[in-house]
This record gives sequence, C-alpha cells and structure tokens, in this order.
Amino acid sequence: MPHAPDLSGRALDGRYELHAVIGEGAFGRVYRGRDRRLARPVAVKVIKPWWAEDPDWVRSFEREAQLLARVNDPGIVQIFDVGYADEGLYYVAELVDGESLASRLRRGPLAPSDACEMAEQLCLALAQAHAQNVVHRDIKPANVLISARGRVKVGDFGVARLAEGSTDGAAATIVGTPRYMAPEQARGRPTSPATDVYGAGVVLYEMLAGHPPFMEKSAVELALRHLNDPPPPLPLSTPAVLVEVVRCALRKDPTRRYPNGGAMADALARAQPAVSAARESEPEPEPAGSSLWAGPVATLAPRRRTAAAPATAAAAPATAAAAPATAAAAGASAMAATRVIGAPAARDTAATEWLERELDEITATRVAPAMTPRRNVNPPARRRRGVALAFVGLILLGMVAGAILIGSNGRVRVPDLRGLRKASVTVKARLSKLHPTFSARYNSAPRGISIAQDPLPGTRVSDDQAIRVVLSAGPAPVMVPQLVGGGATAGAAALQRLGLRANLTQVPAPGIAPGLVTHQTPAAGSDLARHATVTLSVAETPRWRPLTSFAGDSSGRSVPFRIRGTQWRVVYGMGYQGLCTLIFICSGPSAQVANLNTNSTLNRFDLNKGSGQIQIFKSGQGLFQISISPGSDTARWSVQVQDYY
Repeated sequence: MPHAPDLSGRALDGRYELHAVIGEGAFGRVYRGRDRRLARPVAVKVIKPWWAEDPDWVRSFEREAQLLARVNDPGIVQIFDVGYADEGLYYVAELVDGESLASRLRRGPLAPSDACEMAEQLCLALAQAHAQNVVHRDIKPANVLISARGRVKVGDFGVARLAEGSTDGAAATIVGTPRYMAPEQARGRPTSPATDVYGAGVVLYEMLAGHPPFMEKSAVELALRHLNDPPPPLPLSTPAVLVEVVRCALRKDPTRRYPNGGAMADALARAQPAVSAARESEPEPEPAGSSLWAGPVATLAPRRRTAAAPATAAAAPATAAAAPATAAAAGASAMAATRVIGAPAARDTAATEWLERELDEITATRVAPAMTPRRNVNPPARRRRGVALAFVGLILLGMVAGAILIGSNGRVRVPDLRGLRKASVTVKARLSKLHPTFSARYNSAPRGISIAQDPLPGTRVSDDQAIRVVLSAGPAPVMVPQLVGGGATAGAAALQRLGLRANLTQVPAPGIAPGLVTHQTPAAGSDLARHATVTLSVAETPRWRPLTSFAGDSSGRSVPFRIRGTQWRVVYGMGYQGLCTLIFICSGPSAQVANLNTNSTLNRFDLNKGSGQIQIFKSGQGLFQISISPGSDTARWSVQVQDYY
C-alpha cells in the first residue's frame, strides 16, 4: 500500500491550518488544526488520495458527511465542514481535548462501575445516531474519546459506512476492525444498529477484562472466532449483571442482541445500582493495585439522560430494579429518580417489552412491573398504539423479506474499469462487492492502465465474483539485432527503425577496417523497451601509436615488444662523441630485429648519424625484439618503436 504525504504545516483552502498528525486510519490521516476564520481548534481528516480517485466514492463521501452532520449529540464528535482542496478531500470535525479509550486501557482494565458508566455513555451516543438511521460499523476503543472532564465522545463516526459508498442499510463490502467486528460484518452481510451493539459489547468486555475476547493475529482467525466461539469468561470480580449485559450484547444472532444503543444503555442503567453496591461491599484496593482512572482523565463524569435524548427501550419502573431491598435497592430508586428516560408514549413499545424480558434474565430478584397511569386511564390510546405497532411491524416484515430476496439474489452490475490504474480498479470493484484479479499484456497504452475486463461493463453477476482485469505492460520489447562486423552507419539506421537509439564510440581496433562495429551492448538477442539505447564500439582510423622507447651510449640493449597492427616502425636518432667527430670514418652502433615467434632475424641495419631516422617493417602482428650493439666509437642513441592501427 502506498503512503499518503504528511501535510503538516499547510493550510487547506487557506482556512484550516494543519499542525500535527494525531491519528491515521485506512481512509485518511487526522491532523490537529485550527480554523482561521472562527479562531478555534479543530480536527481535520484528509482522505488518502487513492480513495478520492473514484468519483462515485467522492459523491458517497459527501452524502454521508451531510447525513452525519445531522446527528447532533454531545456524545458524538461533530462534523463542521467538508471540502476538496488541492491537497485532497477532507472534513473538519470537533477536536476533543483528552485521550482515547485505547490509550486509557493500556494502563489496565477499569473498575466495573466506571466501565458500566462509560459503556452507558457510549450506548447513549449510539442511540442518537441509530435514531437517525446511522450505523457506525467500527466501534472500538480507538474511536471512543474521553474528554478532560471525563465525558465520552464517539469519534470517526461513519467512516466505515463512507467506505461502502452508499447510504442504505446494506453492506457493500466487509469493513470494520477484526477484533471488534460483529459476525454479520465478518460474513459481509447487511449491518444494523445491532452491529454497533456487538462492538459496544466487545469494548465493555475489554474494559472489564483488560483485553478483547479474541486476540488472534490473523484477521481470518478472528472472524472465525467471532462467528463460532463464545467469548471467554470475564474476571470473577465482574458483577453478574454486567456479565449478563456483555453476554446479551455478544450474541452471534443480531436479532437476539439489544436491538440498538438505547436498549443497551437502559440495560446498563438498570445494572448500575447493583454494580455500585457490589463495589461498596468490596474492601478498598491498595493504591498500587488500583484499576481506577488514572492519567489525563481523573474521574468519569456521569451522563444524565434528558427527555430530549432519543431512547428506544422503555424505562423500568423503580419496582423492577435489579437488586434486593438493600442499599442497592435504594440506589436503584435514586438512579430512577435522577434519570429522566422518557414518557412511555414517546418510546418504542416493542423495544420496551424486549427490554423487560432481558431484565428478567439479568436481575436476581424480579418484582412484577406496575402499570403506568396512562395505561390504566387511557385504554383507547393503548389500542391505537397496538394497531400502529402492528402496521409498522408489517412494513418491517416486508422490508426484511425484500432484503432477504435481494440478498439471496446477490446480483450486482459490473462497473467499467477500463482506463483506470490498478489502485482505482481495486477501489471501484470492491465498492461493487467484486474481487478483481489482474494480469498484464503488452499494449500501446501506458504501463499499469486497465485495457480490458471480463465480464464486460454492465453485465449483472453474483456479488463476491472475481473480475478479470488486464493491465497494460507497455509497448512490446524490441529484440536487439546482430550489428558486430557491419558498418556503424548502417547499424545506427537499423536501430532507429526498430525504435531504439544508437550510441557510437570510436575505439582502437587493430586489424579491423575503420568504421566497422567491433562490439555492442547489450548483446544481440536481448529484449529492450522502446527508446532504449544500444552502445556500438566502432573501429577508428589507424594511426602510429608509440609502443616502447629506450636509449643508451657505449653499452648494448635488447627490448622485446608485441605488435598488434599490420605494420610497425623504428624511429631512432644517433650522435658521435669524442675523437670520432674529428675523422671521416667511424664504427657506430647497429640494430638487429628478431621475430621471437619464429626465432629468426628479420633485419639488420646501422644507426646513422642524425635524428628522426625511420625503419619500417610490414611483418604484421607478433612478438619481436630489437637489439642495439655499440660500435667502436663513443656514440649516444635513442630508439622508439611505434605500432600502426
């Protein structure tokens, strides 16, 4: 996978300063920033460039951002703006001053009462989103932020949904984090609010145990554990009511879990008195072994529900509190008095009845629930609600049946993948629930561009089907011809016709006619890309080249040497010394040339007085030796042997 650039120090659209990277995920990188116009700190998430290459994904991103912006709740990190700068697609969100739950859990598990309160705040935030038909799909400790005041905020909301490129309820691809992924996500099935409930259940398990229920390293192994295995037991110190809440949230069948975040929040609210009572009955822990809050978040601020907060499960009457008539029961009454959960008329009746059944499972002492005054004095309203609920139930059954039919059909239309690079093909195919496989062949298109696909665009196929995509490997290579022994001009012309370049280098070449190619690189038969260069060594015009030289006076000298050219010569000079300059006849030095290959004498000659004297030999290549014999008179001489090639 390619790496996105670090944009720290830039300002998007001249407004949003990017100060430092504070996080990174599969779809983008998050920066701590500042809004110049409103003079406030913000978090800016810049989408990685290869996601923005697909226009369908960009349109989906904008639709989802608009949808998420409508989810207004203190427990959800708010989106302020969406834009497309030169640096890429981005959105601007609220900056939470605190730490993530993942960071907190690195210091150890939480006390049960703190875990219960934090999980309730998380579920209340999810309830608000679920009321707007928004499913997070990636609930995990890294996305649960804890402000400096101990308030819980759900971050990175909807990014997994954005990756699917749709705003409907069906899953377009498998998204999420394997350790926190619900079974239906692992199967690639449609997700629902119950999917977030499963993620919240895994987070609550980790807060109590200090680790997730399944810890395998392989994503496949994790998916199989979530699909088939029950979670390991929680620590023995965990209150039974919390164990039952986790057990219900982690059921494999989404229809048997809490139906949404509001229902799980109500179950946690009912469990809180018993959890608090269990904590008060335990001895005070030693400071060194304490598992209470530490670090930036000193205390967990309780989050009180108000009548305006959406809720999908009815509040249990004070008489249904899950604790015996002890101090825990008094705590249950106090909790019921301080939490305004909502009037029964504004609640989902089905969810209410479901929650009451769940409460029967998780409470140690069950008291028959009292009828509310509205049920006693307004029976017609009850009947109207029953009829409306039945009508809504029929609609839901029709929607479920349609989803089953669509899911069983499992047909998708193949998109046009031609003309795209490999990364863009992968993104676009997976958005359509297809799996691309790649091959390559030579083509005039640029290397790496998709040039063909099977099935063709517009064909309807089963989802999860493999799509064969052919990428261009660039133009076909050219085989280098044999050019050694031919003329350099003709060789260069032949390379040009093949689309190759020639680089001519003049080199000495004894025995070879000038202008002929003596060597080529690469060798003949090699495959080269078009416009590559072939270096040709060309024999240059012959010239006399000094081979060896020596000098002497009254003593003799013999020097062997090797000739490479077709001919060679001896250039010498000699001058008499002493009395010989006063007489006319002097006995001077002489030279003898021998062929060492045949052990024969090639020539004898005397060194005449003067300089620049020349003796030429056309013997061809071989090993030779020249010997200088001194004369009877004193003389100085010098000899130079020159080869011709």
